[in-house]
Amino acid sequence: MKKRIPNAEDKYPIEIEMGLLDEKTQILVGWPGYRTSFNKSGLGYVETVAEEAHIEGLMLRWLLTGKFIVRNPIYLFFMTVLALMLGVLPALGIAVELLAGNYSILMLLVVAFPQLTLGGLLSYNVILSLLDKDSRSITGD
Repeated sequence: MKKRIPNAEDKYPIEIEMGLLDEKTQILVGWPGYRTSFNKSGLGYVETVAEEAHIEGLMLRWLLTGKFIVRNPIYLFFMTVLALMLGVLPALGIAVELLAGNYSILMLLVVAFPQLTLGGLLSYNVILSLLDKDSRSITGD
């Protein structure tokens, strides 16, 4: 007597697989899960770039609203190092030059403003991650 081995179609019918995804994921290009949904290989260039841009936009929004909070010490360490390199140390260097009377450094502020802003936002979120223990982490920790 042989036992029947069920096929993958028996376990996971198409209706159930599509039903697991919410409506935004099924329709909107760029949402996580769209490029790997049913009948897609996940290797499409347009879908991959759109998903990357969507996640980068989410991360920027989290930085601006103070919700880019992590609990993992490794992530927190590298986030702190990046915040120091992008925002804190260059801002201190510019402040020292301004206090010394070198006002030609102001032209550097025009070029370095996005970098300084990103470093400042990262510093703000590092401080929130360290001090606010009740807030929800983006990694689910």
